[in-house]
Amino acid sequence: MDFRRTYHAEVLQSRRDRARRAIFWSRATGVLLMITVAATLRSEPELRRVLADAGIDAMLKVTGRVAAPQLADASAVTSERMPVSRVKVNRPAIAAPSEGHDTQATADALGQALAERRITD
Repeated sequence: MDFRRTYHAEVLQSRRDRARRAIFWSRATGVLLMITVAATLRSEPELRRVLADAGIDAMLKVTGRVAAPQLADASAVTSERMPVSRVKVNRPAIAAPSEGHDTQATADALGQALAERRITD
């Protein structure tokens, strides 16, 4: 009877240890994957644009909306309706942002892509 309890306790402890190890390695792997994806998206503006377009298309399908047909001069029509905004961060400017990492340019490009689609209900 004593051996049975000891064996049962050891089995439970072994399962707990394996579960803790699995959680640790899953979190470590998740962090490494996030860092890899973030570095890739930051260094590949074309991939970032393609993913943004795919995300916009997916959201349009989910919400049931459709993009209106493209006009020949869509940029002139939409630029008047676009609000003027800038990214504001409460940090002192230490150095000018590098060319490939301009947050405002990325936001402007995504805004322009959305405006060109002229989404309708």
